[in-house]
Amino acid sequence: MKRILFAGVFLLSLSLVQAADPPSGVKPSPPSQLTPLMQMKLDKSKAILEGLALENFEEIAVNAKRLRLLSMESGWNVIQTEEYAAQNQDFRRSADLIAAAAADKDIHRAAIGYVALTVRCVECHSYMRKYRLESVKQ
Repeated sequence: MKRILFAGVFLLSLSLVQAADPPSGVKPSPPSQLTPLMQMKLDKSKAILEGLALENFEEIAVNAKRLRLLSMESGWNVIQTEEYAAQNQDFRRSADLIAAAAADKDIHRAAIGYVALTVRCVECHSYMRKYRLESVKQ
């Protein structure tokens, strides 16, 4: 069962990475620079995935808590809309779920929380791109 769950998490992560790759023949846009806060978010997310793969509950819990704290930083809240606030709240709930599951040493629940957290990131970044495009049009 653990192998199937981890295979699922791995495949989801892989599909998200591949979805970001442009199709053949399409010129990719220049790489965007990550802000220091988003780089920290990415580092903590990777550390959670590593902790899941190694069943290192301390690593999972510590980095989930750090992600939640990062989401409270003023630089995190870049736009003030109800949708963005809801996205942030969902992200924090996912981080809390991961930390609680790690404290309970429940690898399956922690993995599901990680998938939820990843989906929240993708959804929020999609929303941000759409919001910025609409702002430029106005």
